[in-house]
This record gives sequence, structure tokens and C-alpha cells, in this order.
Amino acid sequence: MKQWSDLLGPMRVPFLILAPACVLVGLGTAVWTAGRVNVPHFLLVLVGGVAAHVSVNALNEYFDFRSGLDSRTQRTPFSGGSGTLPAKPELAPSALATGLVALAITALVGVYFLWRQGWALLAIGLLLA
Repeated sequence: MKQWSDLLGPMRVPFLILAPACVLVGLGTAVWTAGRVNVPHFLLVLVGGVAAHVSVNALNEYFDFRSGLDSRTQRTPFSGGSGTLPAKPELAPSALATGLVALAITALVGVYFLWRQGWALLAIGLLLA
């Protein structure tokens, strides 16, 4: 039986605060400039932002483990990953699945906003990528 810490480890949960913080900056900017905000859209952006961060973290954990980089890196609080996969290699497929599901959620949120706002949004996204 997998424990929650095993499943959450590759997500690097302590660092996920960055995504909501960035989305809140966007919320503040929207309120400041427009005086209002579409709450469902805000929540969707929040979900997409957190999902993107989870995807990057989990896929990074997986590929660093698979390449052997984790075994050659001295872990610190900010480098070397969570240590979950080197300690429990059997969790590698779960980390990959987590990353791919989170990536799919991110893509779905992006496609929704492309459909809603238009393809010009894609150009902005590609410039910022």
C-alpha cells in the first residue's frame, strides 16, 4: 500500500506554493486594472497553474531518477529532488503517471482558454514559454 507521502513526494508539495502565489499576482492585477474578476476563470487558472507545477515537478523527478542523475547528485533542500524515487524505485511509474495526468489537466485548461479567448492567446503563451 502506498502512503500519501510516497505519492506526494514527487510533486514536491512544499514548493507548490509558488503557483498560487503567481496566480494571486495575476488576480491582483486583474482587480487593479479591470476592477472585477471572473471567479470561475480565476479558479480554472489556479487549477491549471498548480497542475503545471505538479507536472514539471513529477516529470523532473521521474526523468532524473531514470537517467541516474539522482544517484550522482548530493541532495540539498533545493536540489537533488525529493529523494522519494531513489528510496522507493517501485514508485517511478506512479510519478510518471502523476506528471502526465497533471500535464493533461494543464493542457485542458489551456485549450479551454484558447477556445474561449481565441488563438491569439497561443502566440502569447508560446512567447512566454
